[in-house]
Amino acid sequence: MLILPSPFASRAMATHEAPCVWTRHCQQETADPVEGQVTGTLPPWLEGRVTRNGPGKLHVGGTPYRHLFDALAMLHQFHIANSRVTYRSRFLKSDSFKKNMNANRIVVTEFGTAAYPDPCMTLFKRFKNTFTVPTTKKMTDNCLVSVCQVKDEMFALTETCYTRRVDPENLETLGDKIMLTKYVAVNMATAHPHIEEDGTVYNMGSSFSAVKGPCYNVIKMSEGSLEKAKVVASISCQWRLYPSYYHSFAMTECYWVLVEQPLVMSACKLVKGAFANQPPFDALKWLPDKKVKFRVIERATGNLVQTLYTADAFVIFHHVNAWESQGHLVLDLCATDDGEVVKMLCISNLEKNPGDSSRILFRSYLRRYVLPMTGVSKATPGENLAKLEGIACKAMKQEDGSVHCTYQSLYSEFFDMPRINYKMNGKPYRYAYGVSTKGNDLVFEMLIKVDVMTGQTWKFESENFVVAEPIFVEAPDATDEDQGVILSTLLRKRDPRYVALLVLSARDMSEIARAEFEANDVVTSTFHGQFVAAHENSHTY
Repeated sequence: MLILPSPFASRAMATHEAPCVWTRHCQQETADPVEGQVTGTLPPWLEGRVTRNGPGKLHVGGTPYRHLFDALAMLHQFHIANSRVTYRSRFLKSDSFKKNMNANRIVVTEFGTAAYPDPCMTLFKRFKNTFTVPTTKKMTDNCLVSVCQVKDEMFALTETCYTRRVDPENLETLGDKIMLTKYVAVNMATAHPHIEEDGTVYNMGSSFSAVKGPCYNVIKMSEGSLEKAKVVASISCQWRLYPSYYHSFAMTECYWVLVEQPLVMSACKLVKGAFANQPPFDALKWLPDKKVKFRVIERATGNLVQTLYTADAFVIFHHVNAWESQGHLVLDLCATDDGEVVKMLCISNLEKNPGDSSRILFRSYLRRYVLPMTGVSKATPGENLAKLEGIACKAMKQEDGSVHCTYQSLYSEFFDMPRINYKMNGKPYRYAYGVSTKGNDLVFEMLIKVDVMTGQTWKFESENFVVAEPIFVEAPDATDEDQGVILSTLLRKRDPRYVALLVLSARDMSEIARAEFEANDVVTSTFHGQFVAAHENSHTY
């Protein structure tokens, strides 16, 4: 792979490498834009903003966070205009951020970290403050997972009932936190909504009711507006006391699909933990002997498809794509068979030496499942109903009328943080882009393109650098699915203040250009992001 020469290559290293880039901690944001040094040639049509979100602060004062999903959010942005690129970063000034910083310790409970008690508080007051009634108002607004801009407004997203509005021009946090529950009857929602070409946004969120029990709900927001949000479908959890944890969902032209996996949250432990100041992480439970259930919902009616589709236990964070073909529903997703994957993201695990045998590793693979949507009732038990040509998946009719699905592997090595040409979302597609690792770790060292029809792959890697989730940007007047560029970021392992915007050809993953920057302080890793083109009025992913 050709790597363009870097003007930063010989710069002296002022600081040492952290054991893992995910454990980096930033003290000072780069609020004012810094202009980068561009090598190679940026496509003249590439103008807009890449905004990414992820963990920024791993401790407050002397109190550390336990889990990567807890760190205080930091936004990063690259602005591309006239073949020049600037970079800036800002902490999300959430209520959680401000309360913690004012107290100089962690006082807001996050996913994996309980609030630390005031050391000056008496034992009685500490007991009184610890055992409090759980409410959604106590959920964190530390939105560190992703961003979403459909029209003019940009939002930082997480998996609680809160979102935060962000100025898309300078990344300043705007106004008060926004409680989703005020607009629609859900207690929390994913950070991976789907956006249609007309600006309609669909998301999935959970609700908890003493009467109905926990439910999964599909939320529709016309023109991306919270004021127009409404629940258009609602289904009950299969385990009333153990709602499934889910990070994303799939959407086709006719269906929504939730993978109800046996990585669950114990409702009893959630309630107990809220009273006793224990984090939600402690309520997670892996049920390896239980099956995955694919919950398929008709978009036209909001009704659950009555056929029960199952698979052997696995854990999914990210869907790649889904579509319908000849009476089948095809699901491509990133899966791991290890229910301990969430523990892998504990800071104590990430800080372990790579050679430590006790270190929990991340193993995620690109897989395909096929769900037959017709002819199930008339099929005989033992019949394979996955009849699509060229697909090796199986969907076996069971004696009880259910269909048990087995997957087809689309790529044999690590694959996650998937993106596609978003115009193909919910439709038959050919190319998936993602990150890969060396040794099933969480250090993303390669960008991968997979032809999901032929299995052909293309790779990009740059020695001593770490990549991030790829974002596909289509070229103007493109006629092919992979006609465009891939945008990612580069962090240098042994230079924490280095960051670069990487531009690759989406056809062969060769480097076209990179813009390199020196930030004011340590540059932290990110989870997800969005490119917003300069001359478009409506935006998707």
